[in-house]
Amino acid sequence: MSIIKGNIFLLIASFIWGTAFVAQATGMEFIGPLTFTTARFFLGAITVIPLLLLYELNSFNKNFRNPGANLIILIASCGLGFGAIIQQYALLYTDVSNAAFITALYVPMVPIALKIFFKKDIHWSIWLAVFLCLLGLYFLTFDASVGTVKFSDIILIFAAIAFSVQIICTDLYLKKNQAPFTLAFFQYFIVFLATLFPAILLEKPTLQGLKAEYFEVFYAGVLSVGIAYTLQIIGQNITKPATTAIILSMEAVFAAIAGWVIINQTMSETKIFGCFLIFIGIIIAQIFPLKKINKYE
Repeated sequence: MSIIKGNIFLLIASFIWGTAFVAQATGMEFIGPLTFTTARFFLGAITVIPLLLLYELNSFNKNFRNPGANLIILIASCGLGFGAIIQQYALLYTDVSNAAFITALYVPMVPIALKIFFKKDIHWSIWLAVFLCLLGLYFLTFDASVGTVKFSDIILIFAAIAFSVQIICTDLYLKKNQAPFTLAFFQYFIVFLATLFPAILLEKPTLQGLKAEYFEVFYAGVLSVGIAYTLQIIGQNITKPATTAIILSMEAVFAAIAGWVIINQTMSETKIFGCFLIFIGIIIAQIFPLKKINKYE
């Protein structure tokens, strides 16, 4: 498969993830955030099953006999579920652009977490990226009219932390187990089970409510969770890391554009500047460390 096709797959995945923020934001008129998350990850798990059975059935069975792998999957699932739920709740009160760019802060958080917990070396550019992201976060979230930051934007930072945990655990798992579809299925199914009963008890979802939001749930579940993840795996295996980083970083940009075009969520010049700073910080956090790696290859 050519690099061009790989880039196209990554761009499609980034576009789906970005526009899925709109589906998440508009899909809670008749169902609650827990119900939306439950349905979304149920559909995502179902979407991955054919790929799991086709390519990784043996790996799927081995996971039941590997306590270490099971623990990593469980922690990764907790990070994914916690981040997804916070993000879904925050979208009740904040703009799509805010949710997308604040969530993307997981990028500079990952190397910092690796430094703290695993004593990994950290490239100097990460601190520059963190500074730019924090400065951008200020411009993006600070409301001058009330002199404060929305609570929904604050909790999105915890979503970014949760996603960084999930990414680190995913990397740990895939280094010893070349079974991305097995990992994906377990994560999605665990999140589904973990949110199912709280959703039933707290939100009392109805079939009519789910039917009313079928398109949003389908888009965020099948396309965003199931198909886009698969496209990322295929594209990332044949595309250079620097190119991959840039293309996938476009997710937040696509989200902001989709929020503006589809649901008319406009941004002030200050917010746009904040988004720009965060985007530059994300690119620096992903690209500059790769230059150091390539230097010694």
